[in-house]
Amino acid sequence: MIDYYFKSRRVESDPNLKFKNPKYFSIMNHLRFYLPKIFPNLDKVLFLDDDIVVQKDLTALWSLDLKEKVIGVVETCRESFHPFDHYLNFSNPHISKHFDPRACSWAFGMNIFDMKEWMKQNITNVYHGWQNLNHDRLLWKLGTPPPGLITFWNRTYTLDKSWHVLGLGYNTDVPQKEIE
Repeated sequence: MIDYYFKSRRVESDPNLKFKNPKYFSIMNHLRFYLPKIFPNLDKVLFLDDDIVVQKDLTALWSLDLKEKVIGVVETCRESFHPFDHYLNFSNPHISKHFDPRACSWAFGMNIFDMKEWMKQNITNVYHGWQNLNHDRLLWKLGTPPPGLITFWNRTYTLDKSWHVLGLGYNTDVPQKEIE
């Protein structure tokens, strides 16, 4: 990832210098794309970002049948979150021919992964393929959500929204009932 952000021919000319922020190039943010290598003997992995607060027993996530999908997600189709066109450059044919600009994004901080499906669908190689296509950093915005949306496109199982309350920490309008 360091090579990706710092050894590209566009580094000095890139008007968007956010790529120098560790938030974007930290290898920790990209470890989620290597879960089978980290946990080769697990059938499922529950991934929680470091800012997630767990308020209930998560055992039920383990018994979910993801119906041959790789990742269980809480979609973010509400007005305060963004569809794919917010994250991806749809003027590029690599993006426009593969994705729907109005497709729902999802919360990438709490996900359940089916590791057997991951291996069967060769997800890490899908991620690498898209990273290679994005060598000039023009296909999507910085961060891990865009390559996550691309990598797991059509491989998501929608979880009930009660599994992940979105906006806590920056949205003061989250209803107390939703938090509870």
